[in-house]
Amino acid sequence: MEDLIAAISMAPEPQQEYLQQLFKNIPISSRSCRVVKMKADTKFISANSVCNEIWILIEGRIRAIEEQISGDVYVFTEFQAPQLFGEVEGLSGLSSYKATLVTSTDCQFIVLPMENYLNWIRNDSEALFLRTRTTMKFILEQTKKERTYLFLDGIDRLMLFLTKYYRKHAKNKSCIIQMNRQQIADETGLSTKTVNRSIKKLSDEGILTKQGGKIVISDQHYEHLLETIDKKFSK
Repeated sequence: MEDLIAAISMAPEPQQEYLQQLFKNIPISSRSCRVVKMKADTKFISANSVCNEIWILIEGRIRAIEEQISGDVYVFTEFQAPQLFGEVEGLSGLSSYKATLVTSTDCQFIVLPMENYLNWIRNDSEALFLRTRTTMKFILEQTKKERTYLFLDGIDRLMLFLTKYYRKHAKNKSCIIQMNRQQIADETGLSTKTVNRSIKKLSDEGILTKQGGKIVISDQHYEHLLETIDKKFSK
């Protein structure tokens, strides 16, 4: 086991600053933790498994997924460091995790026993206020996104996904989507059939191009996508 404050010092600067502020008053008796490193595409929490630890993401990205009986997997949200997993369940008095979480990139965590976390935060009003404000902001943003998403058809969801991907990964005014059709379907909540149909339609309209089965978005394509999305949302 390691000391929490020492582990936080290993985090990248933006995450380190937030976590140092959050845990600045945690007593030594609650600071025992472990540091975990994981490769991308590793499931580390399963829905309905026992919730007895707080997983603090200090580096990387995480996706929350819904696994259907049919075998289909849907990504319903993504998280970036810093983020705490298991906290809402713990504060709600729930005994199991309510979502399945998978690493999207190589990740690093600080893992804290749930009992230690709850014993500390119920006596630290400043930390509790900070986490309440952070959590409520996230919930409001998610609610807004979900309301917007309700009115989107398959091709609109794909266009939104492509614009977000371009903003994150474009280089020299171009971007190749480094994901297969199933991964895009998981990310957008669509079926692979709908993804393929939508890609063909956008390709036929000149809003994207395909090279060797990969989707390619140029700067001009990106501007066209933004213009098309803006027109639909402004109706």
